[in-house]
Amino acid sequence: MMPVRVVVVGTGTEVGKTHVSTCLLASARARGMRVGAYKPVATGIDGRCDDAERHAEALGSPYVHPTFTYRRPVSPHLAAREEGRPIDLDVIGRRADELALAVDVLLIEGAGGLFSPLSDTESNITLVKRLLPAHVILVAADRLGVLHDVGACLAAAVASGVAITSVVLSAPATPDESTGSNARELARIGAGRNVAVFPRARFDDEESHAAARVVWERLALTTS
Repeated sequence: MMPVRVVVVGTGTEVGKTHVSTCLLASARARGMRVGAYKPVATGIDGRCDDAERHAEALGSPYVHPTFTYRRPVSPHLAAREEGRPIDLDVIGRRADELALAVDVLLIEGAGGLFSPLSDTESNITLVKRLLPAHVILVAADRLGVLHDVGACLAAAVASGVAITSVVLSAPATPDESTGSNARELARIGAGRNVAVFPRARFDDEESHAAARVVWERLALTTS
């Protein structure tokens, strides 16, 4: 089959994108899917990228270094400006093309939120459009405020010409009174698109596999 690109984006920073990505990768591997991972941009990096390391661990495959890494843990556009190394979306696109040749599904994890800037004129939503993914998964933290965050991202994505295929929630480090009810409420107000909830557990935990299985099957990307 032709390689399929799945982009994982977030409603913001530290919402569980890497956790969800590793769960999806481990589940895909366990189910016999030929899947790879790519984190194009990362900040707060002085050496190897922890997120890319976690991708490699979940896949049991070699580490793939991000194309653009920056030392300071700030917005990518600011880090790139400070270091004098602008983020080139065409370079990222070509690297994604190369990685996709070896797999059936390439999972690409964004940095920050869906509208985090990558330059003065471009953001993650620009990168998503450049990558031409078959599916876009929006990750949000299962905590108070998520109904607004998901609704705002969905509306802005549509206005930008990007369709969000699936919304998933990731359990927060510290649950609040809304945790556990947000998936139901998202569906109730019409903002939940194939919502799955990922527990705060290792990527190889059965609950994590179950959540990931729901996503892969709803995207019709599975071998079993």
